[in-house]
Amino acid sequence: MKPPRRTLLNIKYFDKDINPIYKVRCRWAVILLVMVFAVLLARLWYLQINQGAELRAKSENNRLRTLRIQAPRGKILDRSGRIIAGVKPYFNVCIVREDVKDMEALIARLASILNESEADIRSSLYLGGKQPLYMPIIIKRAIDWDTLSKIEARLSRLPGVVVDVVPGREYPYGDIATHLIGYLGEISEDDIKNDLYPGALPGDMVGKSGVEARYNSELAGTPGKRIVEVDVKGGLVKTLEEIPPVSGSDIYLTIDLDLQMAAEDAMKDKVGAAVVLDPNSGRLLAMVSSPGFDPELFAKGITAEQWKVLNDPFYRPLFDKAIQGTYAPGSTFKIVTAAAALQEGVVNEDTTHFCPGYFRFGNRDYRCWKAGGHGVVNLYKAIVESCDVYFYKVGLKLGVDRIAKYAKAFGLGEKTGIDLPNEARGVIASSEWKKKKFKSKWYEGETLSIAIGQGYNNVTPIQMARLIATVANGGTLYRPIYVEKIVNPAGTVTASFNKDPQGTVPVSKANLRAIQNGLVGVVQDNMGTAKECRMKDMIVAGKTGTAQVVRQTKRKEDEKMAWKYRDHAWFVAYGPAESPQLAIAVLIEHGGHGGSAAAPVAKKIFERWLQLQAPRPSDSPERTAKIKSLKAHNPNV
Repeated sequence: MKPPRRTLLNIKYFDKDINPIYKVRCRWAVILLVMVFAVLLARLWYLQINQGAELRAKSENNRLRTLRIQAPRGKILDRSGRIIAGVKPYFNVCIVREDVKDMEALIARLASILNESEADIRSSLYLGGKQPLYMPIIIKRAIDWDTLSKIEARLSRLPGVVVDVVPGREYPYGDIATHLIGYLGEISEDDIKNDLYPGALPGDMVGKSGVEARYNSELAGTPGKRIVEVDVKGGLVKTLEEIPPVSGSDIYLTIDLDLQMAAEDAMKDKVGAAVVLDPNSGRLLAMVSSPGFDPELFAKGITAEQWKVLNDPFYRPLFDKAIQGTYAPGSTFKIVTAAAALQEGVVNEDTTHFCPGYFRFGNRDYRCWKAGGHGVVNLYKAIVESCDVYFYKVGLKLGVDRIAKYAKAFGLGEKTGIDLPNEARGVIASSEWKKKKFKSKWYEGETLSIAIGQGYNNVTPIQMARLIATVANGGTLYRPIYVEKIVNPAGTVTASFNKDPQGTVPVSKANLRAIQNGLVGVVQDNMGTAKECRMKDMIVAGKTGTAQVVRQTKRKEDEKMAWKYRDHAWFVAYGPAESPQLAIAVLIEHGGHGGSAAAPVAKKIFERWLQLQAPRPSDSPERTAKIKSLKAHNPNV
């Protein structure tokens, strides 16, 4: 019989003379060695098989990086293709955290070069902190050439710092139509949390207001990506793959740049708004809110002092007064009162009232703006000379609810539907409205104020532009539209303008013509309140208005009052009266009288429009017939 095979585990067969203690120790050493190899094999299996794919990807990332390429933003152009907001390169200073060994030292050096506080740099790093370590985080946007040269000269001593060239906004005409176009700002933490801009990442510039905000997804385009190989210091070795970005779509506005610039110039150094519509379609031809602001401030990073100026409580440069500002309409509202009175049969064109300069109601005298009174007044004279007493009496017969009915029919007290964020609704008072608002009944004395555009009623300039456009075109209410077409990078038109009629006002053509005749007289009649808008080569129709800011028992001259207490000045107009092409509303905050402050603004816009028109025969049969009709009602035309 053969003896058992000698193995490491059968030590007793090796040497019978070995001490038994050593035999035990040797056995345990072998067992321990086997266990160590088993653990190593298990770990090797875990790393190579179980975690192989993930670790391989991490290994690749040690030498490969995927960089996001920002897409050029689509351009914003006027109706004829002139660029209002274009694209130009911006230089951004970024930090790649993976390549930084001493972040605090780097922050201190950058703060000195960029003239930024260390706290601001840390804040930028915190905002982008959730991104991978190899992704650049923007520290300073849109640096100038001097700063760029300083950074480039010190790059060897600024490990982790890169200068990224990205497409940014360029404004060839400066701060033109800034409230309509809007501005870009860096996406905020709240924006990301609420997913307001799907696909956007920390550091991206997104639309914050106006067209930039409303059409951000169309303008933003699709980012590309670049896969690069880097060395151990993060330096670029070579580009392995690149997928180019796709530019955003271009948006053509209905704005006419010439009219826009004329309106901007006319509103220079004034506080208020001007809106110009095509009365036959609802196209927005120009819109100004003054004062404006420089949209490039937001691209470069706005300072606390600049932000304070932009939020000045009196001038409110960031506030879009054209669609967000609400004001008492003043005497421009007499158009509504006149339309209601004619349609309801309260008056006709020949009905007269006597104006001694005041109207006694209860124990109070309600003044007319003309201290000596207007004498015997019919509808035409009441509109032309803006007689308050006539409209006090007419308004009292109508009652507030019938006035409110027609005001709403003309689109007042409701959003116009212009496709912009934060449009104000305004207020049109009625007995039901007051009951809900104040839990109180309506008093007839309040109707007197409402009838002449004072009291509770508040409207926006764009609402008043639509009102006068509706009168001009014969009664059709159009939604204001500001996008002519959207064109994608391939040159395909993906959306185009379609006028959007929202109904007609319940006023007969004959009654509208009676109002139109009065509005022509406001400008053309020697007694009209808007003679400042009279033009040699065009017949203009319009209505002035003065809206009280504070109630005063004894009126003072405007120049003797503090600016913030002066009346607002209104003027609404259309022209040419025989064939309306423009409808304009102008509001000058604390401007005083509509005829002297607001009418000249509209005149400059009309004059520019005339300059742009091709010569037309003055003896056109259609135009001649219309002018004869106007002259029949107003010999001063």
